Amino acid sequence: MDNLGNFYREGELDVSSVVPAYQVAFSGWPWFEVSKCVDPGEEQRCFGGLSQIAISKTCTTCELQPTQPAYEPDELIERFERLESTRPTRWYVESIEERPALVALAWSATPEQIATEKYDDVPKMQDWLVNELPNKPIVWLDEVFADKKIRPSGNLSKFRDMCQGFMLDLASTDLAYRTINPAMLKAAEKNFQVTPTENVPDRRSLVRIKDGSR
Repeated sequence: MDNLGNFYREGELDVSSVVPAYQVAFSGWPWFEVSKCVDPGEEQRCFGGLSQIAISKTCTTCELQPTQPAYEPDELIERFERLESTRPTRWYVESIEERPALVALAWSATPEQIATEKYDDVPKMQDWLVNELPNKPIVWLDEVFADKKIRPSGNLSKFRDMCQGFMLDLASTDLAYRTINPAMLKAAEKNFQVTPTENVPDRRSLVRIKDGSR
């Protein structure tokens, strides 16, 4: 049976059910986060400590073999449960034959809280974000991921409804997210007529949707 899109509050979703979709999504384009990088040196280490090399395959750069997946189930479940226990959190899931095809995670926080948690490795971005976003709780669209083995295309067809649902349920008309995925940039432009904010001191683009729930 297909689920065309449901929202879940904290504790309503079995977070372990979305782990496979997360692993599949981020192992592919444009992230290629397949395994944990095992090179101990800073000069050769993969960005973010995550490698595109499959487990037990030899990396041509460090000549070592990764042994652990980029995202382990226990780590993901712990992270998701921590988010649910520390802030207003919402999930959105579209399923096909009871398998999650598209999953999104959003939570409410102030720009200062978002900057501290999401940009602890980019101090300049922390300052920029606090100055750029309104000084009030907003919706941070933390994760959007699709298992293309389940549904190869059309996974952002309900992007507008999803974002509006998050904003209504989390009581904010402002939503923001960061991404390197061109599809997520196109979805914002198509559905809300917004483009990424320019001159951001980070490798990821930042999208801000204002008054998007109206």
